[in-house]
Formats: sequence, C-alpha cells, structure tokens
Amino acid sequence: MSLELMPRTRTHDVSGFGVFSHGDAGQAHVMAHRALDEGRHELGHRLLGTLLEGREGSGSDWTHLQWHMAIFEIAVARWEAALARFETHILPVATHTYDALTDAPALLWRLQLTAPRPARLTWEPVHATAVRQLTRASTPYVALHCLLALAGAGDVDGLDRWLHGRRATEDSHAKVLVQMGVGLRAFAAGDYELSSVVLAAAVPKVSALGGSHAQNLLFEDIADLSWTRAQTMTRTAA
Repeated sequence: MSLELMPRTRTHDVSGFGVFSHGDAGQAHVMAHRALDEGRHELGHRLLGTLLEGREGSGSDWTHLQWHMAIFEIAVARWEAALARFETHILPVATHTYDALTDAPALLWRLQLTAPRPARLTWEPVHATAVRQLTRASTPYVALHCLLALAGAGDVDGLDRWLHGRRATEDSHAKVLVQMGVGLRAFAAGDYELSSVVLAAAVPKVSALGGSHAQNLLFEDIADLSWTRAQTMTRTAA
C-alpha cells in the first residue's frame, strides 16, 4: 500500500520525520509532519483520518500517529474528537507505559490551551508517569515533557524538588532544560510575569533539545499565554 498522499514540497520540518520511517506508518508520519509544517491541517486531517479509520495498533509509533491526528482535529475545530482520541488511544499508554512521555503531556497542554469551554482534563496518570520517569535516565527532550506534565498538573512542589536537584553545569542542553523548568514552575504558580520573561528567553533554544518544529510550537504558545496573562494582571492592578 502506498501512502504518497500529497505532493513532495519543501518543508521546514525535517527533523521530526526520522522518528520512524518504516512501512505505511512511516510514510503516514512523514505526510503528517509535512502537513503540520505547511499548515495544511484540513488535508492532514482527511488523509491521516482515512489511514487510521478501521485500523488498530500499539506501541509508541501508533501513539504518535494518534497525537498527530488529534492535533489536526484541534486545528479543524473538532476539540471534542481530539479529547476522545486522547482518552482512548493515548491516556492508557501514558498510564501504563513510558511510550507516550512526549505525546501525552504535549497533547494535554494543547487541549487545555484550545478548550472551547471549561474542562477538567485528566492530568493525574500522566503526571504520575512523568514523576517516575524523572527519577530515571532520559534525554533532555523527554525530561522537558515530564516537566510539562508537572506544570500542567499544577505540581509546583514537584517542580521545586526537581529544580533544587540540579547542579551547576556548563552543558548547554542542561541549562536550557533548567530555564524551561523555572519558566514552567512560574507558570504553574501563577507568576506569569516571571514565566513570560524566562520562557521568552528559553523557548528559542528548545529545538536544541530535540523535537520537530510542529512539536516545539507548543512552547511558543505557552510563552505567549504567559505574556498575555501577565499583561492582563498588570492592567487589572492598575
């Protein structure tokens, strides 16, 4: 089966294509990244939806395709469908394995940022898995998403413990990770002025930790929300 579903065009997001590239799932992943990078959300929603319909799968590759599909659903104003996809295909993986350590926190944040109504999202299992992972060796990019889970769950104490355990280092990746930890901790504590300043400085460096352009747009959105909330609080206090 061929998944050459859209024209090959120049993309700004090559890094994310290498997550997996075998068989139908690999071709679908390339297509999904290209569609996200080019802002062709309706096309990506239609093509990836056609592939996934009626199929079953497991493992991190399958979970990541579900993440892509949920992002398309959010983009085409199908927030409830994205939430259902998270609860059905990603949350169980995040609860019982380490196979969704980037996808689950990132999608929950996107659902939170775009919610059309007040909604209580299921952070607890994702938070618990992230806390366990932070005691293990991991890449900086995975650790960053664990910090996202702590911040999304409002675990300021957990973020404090993680920050207090960091040692001074000249490693550039570790420095960016600590900066992001400080910014996310401030956001979780409601200190949006501090959060906006720290994240504005740190977010442009996140790509050095890994991930694709499509994935890392989330951190820009969080920084923008911090700035907006800081401005709102300033005007309210005036």
